[in-house]
Amino acid sequence: MNDINEIYRMLNWQSSFGDQLQGIKLAKDLDDLTPLILTCATKECKGVWENCARALYEVSDERLEKYLPYLLEWLYDLNQAGAWIILDRLKVFSGKKLKGPFVECLNYLSNINSESGQMFLSNLSELLDNEELKAELPKPIIEILQKHYKN
Repeated sequence: MNDINEIYRMLNWQSSFGDQLQGIKLAKDLDDLTPLILTCATKECKGVWENCARALYEVSDERLEKYLPYLLEWLYDLNQAGAWIILDRLKVFSGKKLKGPFVECLNYLSNINSESGQMFLSNLSELLDNEELKAELPKPIIEILQKHYKN
């Protein structure tokens, strides 16, 4: 068992390239992937998010499935390190498995009528690129998302 603090040290963008690659390899094999999902907001933690996202990108749909609500939250702000990597990963995620958490997230957003809520909706609309997910979604949801797509 590798110490998560040692893995974080390796994942930090200031570590050597070799250490970062080793950190990604160790991180994606963790039994519990929770420590890789935007676990804190300190400056030190932010230095690992990009590589945490790279490690999560390599994890199977089956292993990532239980973390989907948290991965969708990562898309709240696409300026966060690793957010684009997570978005790209979800674009190829099983549409059948993504549908439930995605619809739950949209239902939550329907109760938020703020600028940040609308931005989050725009970010989530990028998942229309996931053709399998798009085929699973009801037409009214697709119509709402298309209003925000590439906005």
